[in-house]
Amino acid sequence: MEKIITASNLSDFPRLIHGFTTKELSNDYDLISQEIGVLPSQIYALKQIHSNQFVCFEKDTELADLPQADAFVTRQRDVFLGVKTADCVPILIYEDIAEVVAAIHAGYKGMHDGIINNTIHFMCDNMGCKIENMFFAIGPCITAKHYEVGPEIIETFQQRIGKQVAYYQNTNERPHLDLRQTTTNILEGLGMHPEHVSHIDMCTYERDDLFYSHRREPQKKRQFSFIGMIS
Repeated sequence: MEKIITASNLSDFPRLIHGFTTKELSNDYDLISQEIGVLPSQIYALKQIHSNQFVCFEKDTELADLPQADAFVTRQRDVFLGVKTADCVPILIYEDIAEVVAAIHAGYKGMHDGIINNTIHFMCDNMGCKIENMFFAIGPCITAKHYEVGPEIIETFQQRIGKQVAYYQNTNERPHLDLRQTTTNILEGLGMHPEHVSHIDMCTYERDDLFYSHRREPQKKRQFSFIGMIS
């Protein structure tokens, strides 16, 4: 079994360490640290709450001080920021000119409330980043085929992001929300360069050999998606 899946575009940067874990490592930070050659104390995770809130990790940030949030941003070296998912969309970002990284947990709630937009706007407004210099990796998540939702969720998306929401609906069925395409649409609307995105196009629901899926089997185990720069 693969332990960590990497994105081709982010792998081009030698000082960048990133990955999307499978069941083999899950979110066991001791095992992950051994696999990528860092200390467990260098890996940071948030208490995620399906929000539109992010954290900027500074040099003096303490683990105990981290608020509840669903995205990390930093320009610090030798810290590896990650988010936990089991159907939601993990997004890893690297801005190679300003040298800033980010990790986003984008579930449907955070997505329609603006977690992607808020994180990228902060990077551009406060950290010297430009979206045309950003490289994106969109990790394994549930596909629309397996993600049936209530019509009120689609209505909320349409009210907040308009035609960027991607879904389909068969006759006499509830809508099927396409989280991956909706994520892509939001990023393109923000100005993402189409050649700067890499998709790990794998379904967490279908690939029970590799991934945990909350929709398939509700439980607390998760994958961990991480990114960081080494000195």
